[in-house]
Amino acid sequence: MIGVIEVQHAWDIRIVLDLTLGGMGVATFIYAFLSYLKGEKEFSLKAAFAGMASLVLGLLILVTHLGKPEAAIYTMISPNLYSVMTWGVFFNILALVFGGLFALPAVVKLPYSSNEKIMTTLGAIGSIFSFLVMSYTGTLLARSSIHLWRSPATPLLFILLSLSSGAGLYFLVSHTLKKEAPPILLDFSALTTLLALVTTTLYILLADISSEAYKFSVHLMLTEFLPVTLLLYLVGYAAPLVLYLLYKGKPSKTLLISIALLLILQSLLARLLLVYTGAMELPW
Repeated sequence: MIGVIEVQHAWDIRIVLDLTLGGMGVATFIYAFLSYLKGEKEFSLKAAFAGMASLVLGLLILVTHLGKPEAAIYTMISPNLYSVMTWGVFFNILALVFGGLFALPAVVKLPYSSNEKIMTTLGAIGSIFSFLVMSYTGTLLARSSIHLWRSPATPLLFILLSLSSGAGLYFLVSHTLKKEAPPILLDFSALTTLLALVTTTLYILLADISSEAYKFSVHLMLTEFLPVTLLLYLVGYAAPLVLYLLYKGKPSKTLLISIALLLILQSLLARLLLVYTGAMELPW
């Protein structure tokens, strides 16, 4: 039956970059807003701005893939409310609107920036839509015809990857602005990394009880894409956990920057692996 199985070619590296940058950006925004609520006003706005910039960059890359930026406007005017992608357009736009209004005072003084109630409201609404952006991409894949993606594990994995890479970007902003990274966020990133490792492993272990297309995808992971799989496990998962333990024993800026970069790489590699090994069963 291998002859009727085909690897998807519709999604390429631009989709992988959009998923990575978008998920990382909205997670960073959520972390920044939580920091804002704790009193870190000036730094939090800059971290939130970095998150929104990452989301915008991802969407710009996505537009180069779609080739029709006006499609988003058409979707807003005539939405198909049964489409996950339609909801995703709304979530992204609203996350950008409310998140952008919250983060803009980091670079330009605006009339409402000193109004705590308005800023908190903008940040809270921006965080809600940011989480929805983080969640919908995995749900979109899980509703596709690609057998590897059609799993409850896909939305979970995408959320975990976003949270890990978002922590990575947050750490980089912290280092740039000479702020101490929250220890609790470092602990949390280690937890999300461990859970992402377990979730990814389940994809491979479940191959024997899955469809032929699913088995073929896992076969690709362990043959043609074995270098990416090994890189994900060794550099994306194991390395951040090892460096985390070293950092807990003896904190250093070099270790923190290394952890941050590896967390971002983790998200990129995992998404790349899933996207490029996705296979479907053709009806003919």
